[in-house]
Amino acid sequence: MSIQRLREKIIQMIPIRRLRRKLAYKFGWFPNNYVQPGVSILSIRNLKLGGNVYIGANGTCLCCEGGITIGENCAIGQGCFFLTSNHNYKSKTHVPFDNVGIKQRIEIGKNVWIGVRSMICPGVKIEDGAIVAMGSVVTKSVPKCAIVGGNPAKIIGWRDIELYEKNAKLNNHPDINKPIEWVTNDKFKDYLK
Repeated sequence: MSIQRLREKIIQMIPIRRLRRKLAYKFGWFPNNYVQPGVSILSIRNLKLGGNVYIGANGTCLCCEGGITIGENCAIGQGCFFLTSNHNYKSKTHVPFDNVGIKQRIEIGKNVWIGVRSMICPGVKIEDGAIVAMGSVVTKSVPKCAIVGGNPAKIIGWRDIELYEKNAKLNNHPDINKPIEWVTNDKFKDYLK
């Protein structure tokens, strides 16, 4: 058993949740992640989370049989599906598939934003700073700072890489416990002119 796992087990034995979180955060024994209630995680031992990971509720399902690694400062919207296993549809003896399961790992880099109701397919790697638009089905790997959307997801834009690198070095990330300050942007009025 690694020292990190031993530390995590010791902290989990502390009965008072607030004290547990304070100790963990102060000594950096495990990252400050926020998983909302109602998230389904299958094979949790194969899930590795970095720090400051937010996972939204309402049907979010992480099927971790093949392994999922999520980097630091990632935001995963509500109702997303991460699938790491598939059926063997190339069977020479059975239709539509046989009894062989194929496991493939999902890797998500740092500072990735995955929109509401997105699906991440087995074997996909999403690199640092990428954005997955809501409702996307990601079937192929996503390059650094790319914005992808659609079914299947295709590159629809790019983040400003210099600005991303600058902000990533500052390590200035929003506090998930603070309320969001909303700004109105009504482009529809401009369209009517």
